[in-house]
Amino acid sequence: MYHIGVSRLEITRIQKIIAELDAQVPALDADRRIHPRIDFSHPMWLNLPADPGSPWVRVYSRNLSTGGLAFLTRKLVYNGQYLIIAHELNEKCPQLVLCKTCFCRTVELDIMEVGLAFQAVEADPTNVRRVPPDWTKLVLQGDWLARRATPNPATNSL
Repeated sequence: MYHIGVSRLEITRIQKIIAELDAQVPALDADRRIHPRIDFSHPMWLNLPADPGSPWVRVYSRNLSTGGLAFLTRKLVYNGQYLIIAHELNEKCPQLVLCKTCFCRTVELDIMEVGLAFQAVEADPTNVRRVPPDWTKLVLQGDWLARRATPNPATNSL
């Protein structure tokens, strides 16, 4: 199994958590999706454009639909936060996907489950994970924490 630098022990632990989550009986209002989801466990890269240096972190997906994705991570994110997924699934070309966080909840002491809604997609033929400049602008406009973390030169020149 290809696994982006995740140890066998970590993969086994994540797979166990996913199996436990999938075995739970959902509440009546738990599945409010418009698009049906499928189980989809796959390691991938996630970019945090609002964090200093825009780091790429490893995540492990839980399920997928045509409208979004759920994944497990150790990183706490907040509703409305923009994230970027880099993946190389069945497409002939790697892709970058701009997403917006719908929820983040703790499933174990150090593991969070995050739900994302897809916003835009770009081909990444060289697989360098370079974020499109217009996405950076969108993140800054639509993400209150990113705006707070990024100084505005117009207001700082006084």
